[in-house]
Amino acid sequence: MTRIRLALLGLLLLAAPARTQSLTMAVEAPFGLDPHFLFAGPNMAAARQIYDSLINRDAESRFVPGIVERWEATGPQEWTLHLRRGVIFHDGGAFTADDVAFSIARVPALPNNPGPYTSNLRTISRVEAVDAHTVRLHTDQPNPVLPGQLTNIFVVSKRVAEAATTADFNAGRAAIGTGPFRVEQARGTEGMTMLRNDAYWGEAPAWQRVNIRVIGNDSARLAALLSGDADLVESVPPTDVERLQRDPRVAVFRRNSDRIMYLLPNLRLDQFPLLTDAAGAPLPHNPLRDIRVRQALSLAIDRQALAARALDGQAVPTVQMVPEQFGGFDATLPLPAADPARARVLLAEAGYPDGFGTTIGCSNNRYVNDARVCQALGQMLTRAGFQARVETQPWNVFSPRTQAHRNDLPLMLYGLSLSSSRDASYILSTAVHTRVPERAFGQGNRGGFSDARLDAMIHAVNGLSGDGREAELRRVAREAGEALPFIPLYNQVVVVAARRGIVYVPRMDEQMVAQNARPAPR
Repeated sequence: MTRIRLALLGLLLLAAPARTQSLTMAVEAPFGLDPHFLFAGPNMAAARQIYDSLINRDAESRFVPGIVERWEATGPQEWTLHLRRGVIFHDGGAFTADDVAFSIARVPALPNNPGPYTSNLRTISRVEAVDAHTVRLHTDQPNPVLPGQLTNIFVVSKRVAEAATTADFNAGRAAIGTGPFRVEQARGTEGMTMLRNDAYWGEAPAWQRVNIRVIGNDSARLAALLSGDADLVESVPPTDVERLQRDPRVAVFRRNSDRIMYLLPNLRLDQFPLLTDAAGAPLPHNPLRDIRVRQALSLAIDRQALAARALDGQAVPTVQMVPEQFGGFDATLPLPAADPARARVLLAEAGYPDGFGTTIGCSNNRYVNDARVCQALGQMLTRAGFQARVETQPWNVFSPRTQAHRNDLPLMLYGLSLSSSRDASYILSTAVHTRVPERAFGQGNRGGFSDARLDAMIHAVNGLSGDGREAELRRVAREAGEALPFIPLYNQVVVVAARRGIVYVPRMDEQMVAQNARPAPR
């Protein structure tokens, strides 16, 4: 018996090193491999493992050198990028300034893109390849946050991608980058397998092979972890955090994210079928256009209770547009208490003493506990005099339905990740500014809010740099917040779980990437 046990132990010891050579990750949502098609978190997480963005972002969303080794403002409307030498693509081709220029030009040229990356190119008027390792970006106005925007622009090989389609990328044929992993097999909505890029310019990843599996159901993802079918899982449900922390087989890793979740009132049309009077008849006019009604919505919401109950404490309540670590955050702005009685008074002043019927639309598989949050919001609004109905849909149905030109929901739960600027300028330009698609403003403005005065203020602060920028950002963010283009609720918290023996560093931008996982020190 002793010999058998020793033999088994020997086999386990022999198998252990092989185990550390591979990693299986379970992610929540399917993703594409074209890094310029559909500006969404799951796609960007996949891209960060295969490609390099022009400027890198660390786990705390600070801008750090990567394939661009150094960048500098060489004029009021000019940035110069100094490329890292010796970087090669997965197929052995050399990385040069031509690849940068091609990648930037490809972003707005992709046809039928439902979520273009063009907001990250805002203000760039011309790209100049000075030499093989120098790129000069000319802008149509001063833009101090351009380096942050470039953290979302991924570089592809001009030689490979010039004749490639998005389908070629998604099949893996054109998914050639300079990142830490290369695609071994693309499996569409089921995931992909990657191999370590041994020619990577940066720190070598710990894993020779990474298998990414798409498991949309929360319980199924956790079951895969606990059974050993997955080593690392994202989007751990808040209700399971405490239990997992007590499980000796599991390690839990958390970080406050940069995603602001908010309730978005739809001001686009004067009449919506889903806005009704107390008797259920359609209202002749949209009450959400009245600032008093939007104030009543905000006062109806108990943000502390929402975070505690609907998210089991795994959220940071807020009324601000940015998290505490970001530029434009105002430490003097308190978190107000819910006041449903005052909300009823405001509704009466606005001409709705009996309230009115409205629908809150919500995804049920995109954000943390999104459907549960919506149910809690519906209850809070009903207590304040609204007659709130809740409607939830899968993200692949919900997202197209709520595009700005067709959104028919009076209220919706939505969220934006803000790492691309690390200050309030991104959310102001994307979610507050009037929609001007040809100039990449208002891409996240799905509610039709428009205020010419605020637009002018946003343009002015975007071009500011130096000591006065932070104070002006706070001022503009505060004035925009008072207009209630949307109603901030909370910051999400990133929760990732791994089998014991793996250490993972969560990213503030919520993107789970294999290079942030390593075997735990022995």
